Amino acid sequence: MRASVALWPLLCAGISSAALFQYTLNLTAGTAAPDGVTRNVYLVNGQTPGPDIIVDQGDDVSITIMNNLPVEATVHFHGIEQKGSMWSDGVPGITQRMIEPGNFFVANFTATNFGQSWYHAHSKAIYGDGIRGNFYVRAPQDELDNGPWSQISSNAADIAAMKAAHQSPKLISVTDWTHWDSEWGLAEWTRTKTELICVDSVLINGKGRVICPPPETFTPYLNEIVPAVTPKGCAYPNNSFVQPFDDKLPDELDPSVFWECESTNAPLSVVAVDASDKWASVGFVNTGVLWDFRGKLSIDNHKLWVYAADGQFHDVQQVDVINIPPGERFTAMIKLDQEGDFAIRASASITPQFISGYGVLSYSPTGTTSQNIPEPRNQALGYGGDTKQGFTELDPMTLKAYPSTLTPPQTADKTIFLELFRLNSLEWSMNTNPFAPFLELAEPLMFNPSNAQQLDQSLVPSYPLSTTVDVVIQLNPGNPKHPLHKHGEKAWIIGQGPGTFTWTDVASAMQEHPEYFNLQRPPYRDGFHTPDSVPSANWMVIRYTAHEQSVTFFHCHINIHTVGGMAVALMEGMATAPTNIPQYYLDWDQAAAQAQGSKKVKRASEKGRGIGSGSLLPAFVKRV
Repeated sequence: MRASVALWPLLCAGISSAALFQYTLNLTAGTAAPDGVTRNVYLVNGQTPGPDIIVDQGDDVSITIMNNLPVEATVHFHGIEQKGSMWSDGVPGITQRMIEPGNFFVANFTATNFGQSWYHAHSKAIYGDGIRGNFYVRAPQDELDNGPWSQISSNAADIAAMKAAHQSPKLISVTDWTHWDSEWGLAEWTRTKTELICVDSVLINGKGRVICPPPETFTPYLNEIVPAVTPKGCAYPNNSFVQPFDDKLPDELDPSVFWECESTNAPLSVVAVDASDKWASVGFVNTGVLWDFRGKLSIDNHKLWVYAADGQFHDVQQVDVINIPPGERFTAMIKLDQEGDFAIRASASITPQFISGYGVLSYSPTGTTSQNIPEPRNQALGYGGDTKQGFTELDPMTLKAYPSTLTPPQTADKTIFLELFRLNSLEWSMNTNPFAPFLELAEPLMFNPSNAQQLDQSLVPSYPLSTTVDVVIQLNPGNPKHPLHKHGEKAWIIGQGPGTFTWTDVASAMQEHPEYFNLQRPPYRDGFHTPDSVPSANWMVIRYTAHEQSVTFFHCHINIHTVGGMAVALMEGMATAPTNIPQYYLDWDQAAAQAQGSKKVKRASEKGRGIGSGSLLPAFVKRV
């Protein structure tokens, strides 16, 4: 469908009288070589990552998404709470229909929460092909004046410098990168029943290089589980610990995925700083689709005063390395009291692959890129992500929401139990069965919540507005760490413990094990990194209150886990459809439905199942 120009007045209507920020994201197909190897990509305004979007809290934002791709797409504004505008959240089948090639969609919302966010495609697996970029909301003066700066320095000049730095941060995106596109990757995964958990490089601000280190580089990281690695540092694809299902066909994999490695000397991104500024705010975001850079990101010879997580202020912690799973954001102050160039290091140290990427922090930049990795100076990380002796890394569970008055509700009204599974070689689940309506359901649940009755009810938990909810996330043995993300409002991470959560609710659990819980000042996040449960079971609990009538997507932010079904849709006050959906969205949805016509996807009605299964993977794979 092609949107009529006559729709423009409707699509741009309904904006309040606050400052209006208008922007266009033009999605196109092209090629790029961010690590020195050319491949097919999807671009945002002719580049990947896309341009930074920076607004002020309270601004009304109107972003036109022009889909000039050969495939359907949507865009999600990750970390934006979408208060009163969840129909702009960008999740197909949940809050909107797919934007067809040649069509456009206008996302209107108010930037109600300040801090670091980002945007990315939220359809199929295509954000890994390049549709992603930074989104930053500057703080209002009162929040800026009451920030946690005095926890770093009591000097008035330092505090003034930190306030200025927070309003103009150095945004650093870190991503894993492959030389194959998402369409090919999904097809190869489906064909061989073997997950393609091996990347070619790590990019910082969209640039990096392929590094094929000598074999002895990996020796310190080998163990009984991973006794050998490929030239890329990946566990062998026939490793039964990493690829546990008997139907896998690792010998049929294209050898380029795991085995072929040829180093490049592509330019690295330079982050320029000026010592006269005294302090810089560095905003890290993991925009990758696969690997955790958990506890494995640092800047040589610079302490990191971490003061915000997922855009929310927290008490300051001084560390050398930061945990940063996919989708999550951490913001830190660094003191600008040096000269020269310093290596920015991003290292993955998880079992399937040991790999590093580099950028350059420069006090005297000669350009936006550099051909050289600076010589190590007070290096905190090894190539495989080992934190060197004498250095500290952030433990996100110890973060305390700031200010101290920001505390969770002390009791909950409802408890939801989610049990995370890997069902087979192609499917993952957040609660028994895989969830796939966001890929295939033509009519969004936001517009017709009765469609949820056709789904496995454990995947669409429902509750009234004003309900305080505890979500107990159970991880059975064999589960890796999962970077879970809740759309909409943030949640408190109030508990974590070993074994199986055997209690009926948190109150009962706290009576036996109060040491597992924190109801005073727990982290307040939209990303929740579950504990490593490969050797044994663990659980985590988050708590939030439903304030907005919404269908809220909750999912793992590892791309193949989401595609495989690890998600649920939280039906918050959705006994009936919202009555405040602006007319322009209703009109757009109706026009899109008419245009899709015969392309409508049949809804699943099979009892006990969500929509789709691993066998459907080839059906939604499309050519880049």
